[in-house]
Amino acid sequence: VAFPDALFGPKFADFRKNKMMTNKDFFIAQWTDEMKSTLSAIKGLPTDMSKLEYKPSAKARSAMQLVQHFLSHPDSMYHSIATGAIEEKDARFDSAAAMADYFNDKSALLLDGLKGVSDADWMERNIDFMHGGHKVFTLPMYQMFWKFMFDIIHHRGQLSTYYRAMGVRNPSIYGPSAEDIEDMMAARMAANN
Repeated sequence: VAFPDALFGPKFADFRKNKMMTNKDFFIAQWTDEMKSTLSAIKGLPTDMSKLEYKPSAKARSAMQLVQHFLSHPDSMYHSIATGAIEEKDARFDSAAAMADYFNDKSALLLDGLKGVSDADWMERNIDFMHGGHKVFTLPMYQMFWKFMFDIIHHRGQLSTYYRAMGVRNPSIYGPSAEDIEDMMAARMAANN
């Protein structure tokens, strides 16, 4: 099966060419790619912050609670490089622009911090997951960081089901949304008339 390098980015092309990508290198490449999609999701949120109180059911988290939860992950991950522990905490925001800036800055900080982590530490150094001051579980850094990236992707997907109910377009995450396709089709129809 041939995979287009553009689909996975330049790091994947380097891997295919050199066959020397480490797990950490692959994580960094995937993180970089996935965080672009996450930033698109954040930038697509309503500017009216009151709309982020939407939740589809009483047991579900509101859009704001989801965002506060998963946007803090890069900062927690970054600090765990030095401390060996991730303490679950929520970030607070007063605007969608502040959310995007925070996430972009903390993601860049995490990537910078990973430059100083050896491949051996990445694979073998343990990170404790803490909640309320209590250790919940321990995993090697690479497993913990992959788990946190997957958690961001999971909650981003959950959030993607909220946009239309909050009165905004679904953002493009892995390709055009239904609204984008409708716009393209309308433009094509107008060009043909």
